[in-house]
Formats: sequence, C-alpha cells, structure tokens
Amino acid sequence: MLALTCVQADDDPLVVFFIDPTAYEYWGDAMLVCTPGGRNYVIDGGQLAFGPDWDCGLQRVLPLLDSLDVTYLDGVVGTHPHSDHIGGLISVYDSLEVGIAYDSGWPYGSSWTYQQYLEAIVRNGSDYVTPRMGDSLDWGSELTVEVFYPKEPLPPSSANNSSIVLRLTYGEIAFLFTGDLETNGGEDVILAGIEDISADILKVGHHGSASSTCNMWLSAVDPTIAAICVGADNPFGHPHGEVVSRLLGRDITIYRTDRDGTFYLSTDGEEVYFNSMPPTGGGGSVDPETFSVFPSPATDTATFAWDPADGDQALIRVFNLNGELVLDVDAVDGSFLWDLATSGGSPAAPGLYAAVFSTSEGVICTEYFTISR
Repeated sequence: MLALTCVQADDDPLVVFFIDPTAYEYWGDAMLVCTPGGRNYVIDGGQLAFGPDWDCGLQRVLPLLDSLDVTYLDGVVGTHPHSDHIGGLISVYDSLEVGIAYDSGWPYGSSWTYQQYLEAIVRNGSDYVTPRMGDSLDWGSELTVEVFYPKEPLPPSSANNSSIVLRLTYGEIAFLFTGDLETNGGEDVILAGIEDISADILKVGHHGSASSTCNMWLSAVDPTIAAICVGADNPFGHPHGEVVSRLLGRDITIYRTDRDGTFYLSTDGEEVYFNSMPPTGGGGSVDPETFSVFPSPATDTATFAWDPADGDQALIRVFNLNGELVLDVDAVDGSFLWDLATSGGSPAAPGLYAAVFSTSEGVICTEYFTISR
C-alpha cells in the first residue's frame, strides 16, 4: 500500500480530512485532524448499521489512518451519541491505542450502539473526558482549541444540542466543528454566551439540515469555506436547499463529501488549500507543467499527459486516498485517456487521487487530481 505523501510538508501544516460516509443509504460525520506538531485526532467516525452491513470506521476511517501510517491517536471526539457519529468509532477504539476519549457525556441515551461505544473506550484504556463550554484542550502548543459547547445542564430532549463544538485555531486560520448542533437550543445558546465565534472554515451542522446554520449563526461565524459531511444517498435530502442558498448567498465556498468524496483542507496558518498542501518554497527537478491530469475534478474521463521528451512510454499508476492501487497502465505518445473505471471494472469513487508517472527515461512525477460525482 502506498502511504500518500500529500500530508507531509516541510512547513508543518494543519491538515483536516473530511471523510466520505457514503454507503447505500447511510450517512454520518467523520473527520481526521493532523496537527502541525504531529498529533492525530479523529472527530466522529460515521455510521455503524446493519442490513446491509456498514461500518464507516472499519471501511473508511481505519484505511485512511493506515495509508497515512497513523498507528496511534492522541484523541477521539465523539460529538454526541448518535450512531452516524459514534458508530464507526467502535472499530477505531478496538484497532488503535487512543490517548483521550472526548465524549459529550449525554446521560439520557442508552442505545445499543452507544453502549458498545462506551465499552470500546473502556477496553482501549483511554482517558475519558467530557468537555464543556469554556474549556480549552491541549492539542499541542501550536494550536488553540476552544470548547464552545455543550453547556450544563445538558438538554434531556436533544442529543444533537449536546454536541461537542470545537474551534481549532492555527495562526490566523480557524476551523469550527459543530457536530449536529441545531439552531434552537444550540446555536442560539452559543451566540448568547460567547462573544467571538468567528472561523474561516465551518463544518456545517447536522449534515446541512435546515434545523441548523441560521443566518445569525453565519453572520457571527463569518466563514469563507463551508465543509459538509453527508452521504450521497441519505434519505433526508441533506444538505437542504435553504442551507445551501444561505451559504451561496454569502459567497461561501462549499465542499461536500456527497459530491467531492473524501477531501482535505490544509493551512500554514495564513492561507487555506483544498486537496493540496501549502507551498514549501522548494523546487523539484521535474517541471510540473510537463506532467498533468485534467480535468480536475473529473466526472466522466481523465486525461493523463506528459512531455514525450521525458520518455515516449510511461507507466501510470493511480492510487486513492486509502493508498489502494486503482489503475496500473502502460501508455505511449504522451497521453492516456482513462474512463474512470478501476482495474476491477467498477467506477472510481469520488475523492482525491494520486497519479504516479514513471517514464522510459527514468523520470518520476506525482500529480494529484479529484473525481466528483
């Protein structure tokens, strides 16, 4: 398996992966935070469901961690006790050592999934922590991590409004993670209790449901980028049209897992980059303009092109974000057209891919591109 190098850079960026939870009709939230100091945190783990079986932790989160050579998690955040957020975390806890388990501690839910999740934390031996409004978390000296929610007493009628809400700040850039926080009983409480909740990147609450992300909330957060974790075939119609309209009406750039697949945002503390790393200022020996993949994102076909002066033949290998080889082909004459079918014949899933060119003259270059639905 190829460990993708796209999350390694000399300037120690903050990198946040938004993991596509799409499978059948299932949905959920799942994110991975890789800190500048080398720590790794998972925020939610997607759905655990039966009929058909689906474990987002086992089938999406753990393969991503494996591809990035992450063998230890400094912390895992289960924002609230709904299966589409904490179900996939059971496999994560049973597979890797986890330093701290951050949980909302909502005492009113006793679902089978939540009980299994709590038992997995005990088996792991993680320290169990229930963050509350006003707390700060130690995720490394280079980051500021503020807890905006929940606030005591936790509402007995709403697990969503017990969601752990975190703002991560690195340099001048802030991410706001909101779980399934709703407007009534959640966003309004934060707006009344915290003066500054601004952030550059907003993880949109409740998968883009109209019950969240009101205009007052958007005015206060004032993001430039909105990230929506949502399953492509979810039965709720998320994200709802009115939420998308609110975001577009404020010229907020939207990235969503149901269309973009798994994607990541990186920052050097000054700028934000989508599916790419901050420039390091170094120069390679290969002119990137002589190797290209287009269009990006690709929806029907992708063309791989190179300068024949670098070799009239090229071995082209394409890897997905989990490090799995999906295409292995010899091409000639400086160009190859891919119909986006994997070697097994199935269509390639949306998300980020790495194309590795190896030419007959010994030139090797890696280009990244995306596939969207």
